[in-house]
Amino acid sequence: MAKVITTPKGKAVYPKLDKPDTKFNDDGLWSCRLHVSEAEYNTFKLQVDDVVERAYKAECASHGKELPRANNTPIRITDEGDYEIYAKQVAKKSTRNGVLEFSVPLYDSAVKVLEERPKVGSGSTVKMSVEIFPWYVSSQGFGYSLRLKAVQILDLVEYDSSASGFSAEDGYVSESLDDALETTSAPF
Repeated sequence: MAKVITTPKGKAVYPKLDKPDTKFNDDGLWSCRLHVSEAEYNTFKLQVDDVVERAYKAECASHGKELPRANNTPIRITDEGDYEIYAKQVAKKSTRNGVLEFSVPLYDSAVKVLEERPKVGSGSTVKMSVEIFPWYVSSQGFGYSLRLKAVQILDLVEYDSSASGFSAEDGYVSESLDDALETTSAPF
C-alpha cells in the first residue's frame, strides 16, 4: 500500500545525500530534513494523512481492534517552530538472499540525473520524492516513515568538510605536541 509522492520545495537541513551517514548505522543511511512554509506543510500533511489513515484502518481491521499510535512522525513542527518533513532510506540491508544496496538518485532543476554527487549542504533548496511506508510494531504502535526515493536540487549550497571559516592572521601560533613535550619538564 506504499505510495510515492513529491514534497514541496524547501530548505534542506543536515542532508546526508553525497554519501550515506554511518554514525549510528554501519550500513549507512541516506536522509534529509526539509523545512517548508506553513501552507505547503499543511497541504503535504493532508496528502500523507489520507494515505496513513487508510493504512491505519486496514491494520486495525486485520487485528480486530483499535491499535495504539506511535509517538514520532516524520512530519512535524520543530521546537523552533519550523515546519519539517523528514525522509530517510537505508543504504544497505541484509536479507536471506544477500545484501540489498539502495541509492538515492539526485537530479538537477532540469530533471537531469547527476552522475557525480555534489556535497549538498544545509540551506540548499530541494524537493524530495518519498514513499509513504506505514508500519506496526506492538511495542511502539502504528506509525509511518517516509522513505527517500530521489532528490531534486533546485539551488545547491555545497558544504566543505575541511573549511573552518577562518583565514590565517598574525598572532598566537601553537607549538606542535612533540615540541611542547621536549621543552616542558614534567611537574612531578
